[in-house]
Formats: sequence, C-alpha cells, structure tokens
Amino acid sequence: MTAQAIRLKVTASVPKDCIFPLEDDGWKGVCEELSVSVRGSSFEDAKRKMEAALQAEIENVLHRSSGTSGKMAA
Repeated sequence: MTAQAIRLKVTASVPKDCIFPLEDDGWKGVCEELSVSVRGSSFEDAKRKMEAALQAEIENVLHRSSGTSGKMAA
C-alpha cells in the first residue's frame, strides 16, 4: 500500500506580548522578543500595524528556515 499525503498551506496565529505606549505624536507598538516596533495614529492603527509586522516577521523567519532544511515539521 502506498502512502498518500495532502499538501496545503495552514495559517496559524502566534500570540506575542507587545506593549503600546501613548506618545506625543501617537501610539507606539513594541514586541521586544522579536525586535519589532511600529507607530500608529491611534491605538487601533498601531495594533493593526503590529499584527501586520509580526505576520511579516514570522513569514520571513519561516522562509529563511525552509531554505536551510528540507525536513518536515512533526
């Protein structure tokens, strides 16, 4: 019997602790663990930008690691 496999993209969110201090010119978002920071005109804007920046950073890390290893994660 031959093994069958299905290949598809799976999106998983990864929660990260961030801080959002109010500054004179708007809100700043910082994720210290991944060295990511953003600025927004409102808290919601900064949060939305942080979500996008974290997603991009995680995709970048995964892309770099997939080029160095042909192993599949369990």
